[in-house]
Amino acid sequence: MTISDFYASHIQKVRVTFCFSKVELDPAAVTAAVGLNPTDVDYQGDVRRNFAGDVVGTNDRGSWYLSSEGAVESKDVNDHFRYLLEHLLPARDTFVQASGGETYFDVLWKSTYLYAGTGPLIDAASIAGIAALEAGVGFDIYQVDEAV
Repeated sequence: MTISDFYASHIQKVRVTFCFSKVELDPAAVTAAVGLNPTDVDYQGDVRRNFAGDVVGTNDRGSWYLSSEGAVESKDVNDHFRYLLEHLLPARDTFVQASGGETYFDVLWKSTYLYAGTGPLIDAASIAGIAALEAGVGFDIYQVDEAV
Protein backbone atom coordinates (compact mmCIF):
# COMPACT_ATOMS: atom_id res chain seq x y z
CA MET A 1 0.00 0.00 0.00
CA THR A 2 1.32 3.42 -0.90
CA ILE A 3 -0.16 6.74 0.04
CA SER A 4 -1.63 9.02 -2.61
CA ASP A 5 0.04 12.25 -3.69
CA PHE A 6 -2.92 14.21 -2.31
CA TYR A 7 -2.63 12.53 1.10
CA ALA A 8 1.14 13.06 1.13
CA SER A 9 0.79 16.73 0.16
CA HIS A 10 -0.34 17.79 3.64
CA ILE A 11 2.09 15.60 5.62
CA GLN A 12 5.09 17.62 6.77
CA LYS A 13 7.07 15.14 8.87
CA VAL A 14 6.95 11.48 9.87
CA ARG A 15 9.27 9.70 12.26
CA VAL A 16 8.94 6.40 14.12
CA THR A 17 11.13 5.55 17.12
CA PHE A 18 11.38 2.18 18.85
CA CYS A 19 12.05 2.26 22.58
CA PHE A 20 13.10 -0.61 24.83
CA SER A 21 13.34 0.27 28.50
CA LYS A 22 13.71 -1.58 31.77
CA VAL A 23 14.85 -0.99 35.33
CA GLU A 24 18.57 -1.86 35.50
CA LEU A 25 18.80 -2.08 31.69
CA ASP A 26 22.32 -1.61 30.37
CA PRO A 27 21.94 -0.04 26.90
CA ALA A 28 25.47 -1.14 25.95
CA ALA A 29 24.49 -4.76 26.62
CA VAL A 30 21.43 -4.37 24.38
CA THR A 31 23.61 -2.93 21.62
CA ALA A 32 25.97 -5.89 21.92
CA ALA A 33 23.12 -8.42 21.97
CA VAL A 34 21.24 -7.08 18.95
CA GLY A 35 24.24 -5.92 16.90
CA LEU A 36 22.64 -2.56 16.10
CA ASN A 37 23.83 0.89 17.01
CA PRO A 38 21.02 2.77 18.76
CA THR A 39 19.99 6.30 17.85
CA ASP A 40 19.98 7.23 21.52
CA VAL A 41 20.27 5.66 24.98
CA ASP A 42 19.41 6.60 28.54
CA TYR A 43 21.23 5.10 31.52
CA GLN A 44 19.40 4.54 34.80
CA GLY A 45 20.44 7.20 37.29
CA ASP A 46 21.62 9.71 34.70
CA VAL A 47 20.31 13.26 34.95
CA ARG A 48 17.22 14.08 32.85
CA ARG A 49 16.85 17.54 31.34
CA ASN A 50 13.97 19.34 29.65
CA PHE A 51 14.26 21.10 26.28
CA ALA A 52 15.54 24.25 28.03
CA GLY A 53 18.37 22.25 29.62
CA ASP A 54 17.00 22.41 33.15
CA VAL A 55 17.49 19.33 35.34
CA VAL A 56 14.11 17.66 35.93
CA GLY A 57 15.23 14.49 37.72
CA THR A 58 17.07 11.26 37.01
CA ASN A 59 16.25 8.34 34.75
CA ASP A 60 14.49 5.62 36.73
CA ARG A 61 15.38 3.01 34.08
CA GLY A 62 17.70 2.39 31.19
CA SER A 63 16.41 2.86 27.65
CA TRP A 64 17.59 1.94 24.16
CA TYR A 65 16.16 3.76 21.11
CA LEU A 66 16.22 3.17 17.36
CA SER A 67 14.67 5.85 15.14
CA SER A 68 13.82 6.11 11.46
CA GLU A 69 14.75 9.80 11.48
CA GLY A 70 17.43 10.51 8.90
CA ALA A 71 17.23 6.97 7.53
CA VAL A 72 13.77 7.14 5.91
CA GLU A 73 12.56 10.20 4.00
CA SER A 74 9.11 8.84 3.09
CA LYS A 75 5.88 10.44 4.31
CA ASP A 76 4.33 6.97 4.57
CA VAL A 77 4.46 5.83 8.20
CA ASN A 78 4.63 2.21 7.02
CA ASP A 79 7.96 2.83 5.29
CA HIS A 80 9.30 3.97 8.66
CA PHE A 81 7.90 0.87 10.39
CA ARG A 82 9.32 -1.40 7.65
CA TYR A 83 12.78 0.08 8.13
CA LEU A 84 12.70 -0.43 11.90
CA LEU A 85 11.09 -3.86 11.79
CA GLU A 86 13.64 -5.08 9.24
CA HIS A 87 16.35 -4.29 11.79
CA LEU A 88 14.52 -5.20 14.99
CA LEU A 89 12.71 -8.47 14.19
CA PRO A 90 15.91 -10.53 13.81
CA ALA A 91 16.68 -9.54 17.43
CA ARG A 92 13.11 -10.14 18.62
CA ASP A 93 14.06 -12.52 21.44
CA THR A 94 16.27 -9.91 23.09
CA PHE A 95 13.30 -7.59 23.48
CA VAL A 96 10.51 -10.08 24.14
CA GLN A 97 12.28 -12.27 26.68
CA ALA A 98 13.37 -9.36 28.89
CA SER A 99 11.15 -9.81 31.91
CA GLY A 100 9.84 -6.48 33.15
CA GLY A 101 10.92 -4.64 30.02
CA GLU A 102 8.73 -2.30 28.02
CA THR A 103 8.76 -2.03 24.23
CA TYR A 104 6.88 0.56 22.23
CA PHE A 105 6.97 2.59 19.05
CA ASP A 106 6.45 6.33 19.13
CA VAL A 107 5.01 7.81 15.94
CA LEU A 108 5.61 11.50 15.25
CA TRP A 109 3.27 12.76 12.55
CA LYS A 110 2.97 16.42 11.53
CA SER A 111 0.42 17.62 9.01
CA THR A 112 -1.01 20.87 7.72
CA TYR A 113 -4.45 19.27 7.62
CA LEU A 114 -5.99 17.31 10.47
CA TYR A 115 -9.52 16.11 10.13
CA ALA A 116 -11.39 12.84 10.62
CA GLY A 117 -9.48 10.05 8.89
CA THR A 118 -6.41 12.10 7.95
CA GLY A 119 -4.00 10.65 10.52
CA PRO A 120 -1.44 7.89 9.95
CA LEU A 121 -2.77 4.57 8.64
CA ILE A 122 -0.76 1.53 9.74
CA ASP A 123 -0.89 -1.47 7.40
CA ALA A 124 -1.30 -5.13 8.37
CA ALA A 125 2.38 -6.03 7.86
CA SER A 126 3.47 -3.26 10.24
CA ILE A 127 0.86 -4.29 12.79
CA ALA A 128 2.07 -7.90 12.59
CA GLY A 129 5.68 -6.80 13.17
CA ILE A 130 4.70 -4.59 16.09
CA ALA A 131 2.76 -7.49 17.61
CA ALA A 132 5.69 -9.87 17.08
CA LEU A 133 7.80 -7.54 19.24
CA GLU A 134 4.94 -7.39 21.77
CA ALA A 135 5.20 -3.62 21.52
CA GLY A 136 2.73 -0.83 22.00
CA VAL A 137 2.32 2.25 19.82
CA GLY A 138 1.96 5.87 20.87
CA PHE A 139 1.16 8.80 18.60
CA ASP A 140 2.36 12.39 18.70
CA ILE A 141 0.15 14.08 16.10
CA TYR A 142 0.47 17.77 15.41
CA GLN A 143 -1.17 20.22 13.05
CA VAL A 144 1.41 22.66 11.72
CA ASP A 145 1.03 25.81 9.69
CA GLU A 146 1.38 25.54 5.96
CA ALA A 147 4.69 26.81 4.60
CA VAL A 148 4.23 30.07 2.68
